[in-house]
Amino acid sequence: MPHYKSYRIGPSKTPIIVKLLLILILSISLFTAIVTPFLKANYLQYIFGISLDGIKNVFLWQFITYSFLQPGYGLDISLIVVLLFNLYLIWMSSTSIIEKTSQIHYLIFYLLSTIFTAFVILLTMLIGYKNVIFSSSTVALYSTLVAWMMLMPKDTKIFLFFAIAMRHYYLVLGLICINLLSNLSNMDLISFFAYLSVTIFAYFYSVIVWQRHSPFHFLNRMERSLIFISRTIIDKFSKKDKD
Repeated sequence: MPHYKSYRIGPSKTPIIVKLLLILILSISLFTAIVTPFLKANYLQYIFGISLDGIKNVFLWQFITYSFLQPGYGLDISLIVVLLFNLYLIWMSSTSIIEKTSQIHYLIFYLLSTIFTAFVILLTMLIGYKNVIFSSSTVALYSTLVAWMMLMPKDTKIFLFFAIAMRHYYLVLGLICINLLSNLSNMDLISFFAYLSVTIFAYFYSVIVWQRHSPFHFLNRMERSLIFISRTIIDKFSKKDKD
């Protein structure tokens, strides 16, 4: 029987790690948007966002904090809409991931995906965007959505606009592909490679670490091979520990 998941507005219980993540994204984004118009320069985005200059100055927290900041200048409607949209989907999907795994597993996944994407962003900046500061809560959203897509049953359906039933993976891939095409058409290569890399990382992490198959049959053969290899490596290390 298909699994329908969108008849509720949100999860009945929210794990503490998800609450903390949502509070950080909301508070840092709103504070930066409100305060920035009163400053002579965009100091807050320089502090929280990731940049080559910031990393050279050993602002190592930027490897994580850039995913907490949705950039904005003042409380305009576009910032509020994007922020609420991202926060809602992160809330829904991350809670489901924790129900399938655990809070510590989700935290490790979130940190690794964010740091991996940060390195890709820095490499892209080296190509020709050396003075750019990047930040986006969409990185957190896409990593969480892809992991949620992989962990949920293949026949899971959601109601789009509370009326149209559709497979959950169509919604996730559609959202990501539209955004990637938009970035590419605008030649926003930093955002493009950031969102593409975090999507790829979340997919392979779900296959190798959580040993899940995707809902796409043409990828299942490769996924079975990766899962077999990962299990073989784990068994070898476990045998060495016992010896």
